[in-house]
Amino acid sequence: MKTIFKKFRQGSFCVSKLIYFLITLLITINSSNAIAQKEELANNDNFKTRIVDSVTVLNEINISRDIQKKNSGDKKEYTHAKNAINYALALKDTLLYARALDNLGLLYRFNQQYGQALTLHIKAFELIEDLPVDPLYKMIFANNAGVAARYFEKYDISVKYYLAALKIAEKENDLRNIAISSNGLGNALANIPEKQDEALSYFNRALKAEKSRNNARGIAMNFLSIGDYYIQKKEYTIARDYLEKLKKLNTTNNDEHGLAITDEFLGISYLEEGKDYNKALSYFTTSLESFRLTKNVLKESEILSQMAAIKEKQHKTDQALEYYHRSMELARQINSKGLIMANAENIASIYENRNDLKKALKYFKVAKLYKDSIDLTDQQIQIAALTSNYDIEKKEARIELLENEKKLRKEQLLSQQEKLKRQEILFLLIGISILAILVISLLQNRHIKLKKKSDLLFASQEKERLKALYERDLAQAEMHASRLQLNPHFLFNCLNGINYLIQMKENEKATNYLIVFSRFLRMVLQTSKNQVIPLHEELTLVRHYLTLESNRFDGNFSYTISVDDEEKIKQVMIPPLLLQPYAENAILHGLLPSNKEKKELNINVHFCDEGVKIIIEDNGVGNANDETYKASQSHKSMGTQITQDRIDLFNKSYSGHISCKIIDKTDKAGLETGTAVIIEIHPKQESA
Repeated sequence: MKTIFKKFRQGSFCVSKLIYFLITLLITINSSNAIAQKEELANNDNFKTRIVDSVTVLNEINISRDIQKKNSGDKKEYTHAKNAINYALALKDTLLYARALDNLGLLYRFNQQYGQALTLHIKAFELIEDLPVDPLYKMIFANNAGVAARYFEKYDISVKYYLAALKIAEKENDLRNIAISSNGLGNALANIPEKQDEALSYFNRALKAEKSRNNARGIAMNFLSIGDYYIQKKEYTIARDYLEKLKKLNTTNNDEHGLAITDEFLGISYLEEGKDYNKALSYFTTSLESFRLTKNVLKESEILSQMAAIKEKQHKTDQALEYYHRSMELARQINSKGLIMANAENIASIYENRNDLKKALKYFKVAKLYKDSIDLTDQQIQIAALTSNYDIEKKEARIELLENEKKLRKEQLLSQQEKLKRQEILFLLIGISILAILVISLLQNRHIKLKKKSDLLFASQEKERLKALYERDLAQAEMHASRLQLNPHFLFNCLNGINYLIQMKENEKATNYLIVFSRFLRMVLQTSKNQVIPLHEELTLVRHYLTLESNRFDGNFSYTISVDDEEKIKQVMIPPLLLQPYAENAILHGLLPSNKEKKELNINVHFCDEGVKIIIEDNGVGNANDETYKASQSHKSMGTQITQDRIDLFNKSYSGHISCKIIDKTDKAGLETGTAVIIEIHPKQESA
């Protein structure tokens, strides 16, 4: 450049030639920059996908289904299902993506991972709910969500999606899906105590639709559902009328599996009725033989357990034990943890009634081991569902981010090309401004690079933030799951108390203590599986707990439990283990720190026009005077919050309403005289 200007000053070049030279030079430089930017865009484009179309997605779905049918549980079925999801995402085809998600949900459901299945079915339905696509897919996805929720025992969610499917099916006059949705609604409502009476109308509606379609399998399924409904309603004669119709239909269709199921439910009807146990045994024996021929080990194990229950009711405990052991052996072959646990509990109960406490404790430990294993598996499934959802959402976000980056770069390239064209025209007209334009161009390039760095930094920070939020939520989920387990210190203290009594040779006290302890644990295991239990069962559990605590603290306090009406409390339903935490707090933080000579804990249940009032009160030191109060405040606050969360869930899901308040009692001088917990249960008010 110095040489050029020197010759210019010497008059070697004319002005026009200089301008032409500079224009050519700048155009060459900027063209090189444009080519370099194109190459950089191509090299940095990370969104490289295989060329796919809808056929590729559907093939992956079909391959995953074929693998599942031939070898369920094979990891390859999930690999192909997830490939279908990724390819559908790349195509940006919402319906295909929803079908791929629904397919993965079905695989999880077939492998009894209902929590993960439910999330995927709901997502698939919500993706297309408001889109103008074939209504059949909406019905399929909603019904699948209803099935997964029902198997996952989320009956309120199940009802929601079955109703959504039924609404669409009615609009389309689709008898097949009307039948599917109605039957599903009946089964879901039958598991909600307050809604059981509504179930029958949906079963009858499903039966009518299947008869209109002349679908023998559908008719049989609804005969079975209605028969089971009447068994649950204790109307056994009506139940057996439907089951006999079902047996006749299955005989006509030569359906061996259907006949085995029918005999099983006829046996259940006689078992539940409790009048003719021999009749029940006869049906169960026929059903058992059919399941043996078809090598259905799970059903064999279930039938043997039912037959054991009959022998137990007939006081033939030796035969009952034989059936329970055979059932447990079959359950172990297929690793059915629930059946193993149930059989172990029943065996422990028989030995406990025989006063063979050593064997009772042995099988109780087996039941507890499998209960813990089931709980751990459930937690792992929930965590896996969270992880799977996070991975899918992360892929969706990444696809969107890469597409936005690709679009931005393309726009930047077009903008650069247009700028170069304008510069060429400008150089021809105003040659003297070439140097200024060159400076501006350099500054702009620098700005683009800085913007790229800023965008990359922002994207990185956003990913880190999402990752941190996910890990925090995951940790909270794991902490919440761990808090649902029974306090191990209480168990160890009780066992140590029993051991102490044995060492002191107070065998009768030790035996009584162990009996109360085993009954308490059995009730905890039984009631914790239910969403609601009768109030009288909860009071029985609390009475066992107070007996154990009173013995453990050598009668350091006394307690009473009084009820206005023993019959009415059997009709009141509450969440399990609702009262025990408050009784525990009253003992540990109210009575034990107290120096009073007479320490009392009273639980009173009153009935009034507004509902039921439960008062748990003690004459202890109260919160303000408890020296351990501050140290335990965090633990109590968390426990109180968990209890309140369970109350809130009950209030949303059931027709009753529970409220709770804690009062510090004081005397006339303002001194604390204890604590009272007031729990009120009201019928839900109808809206005006």
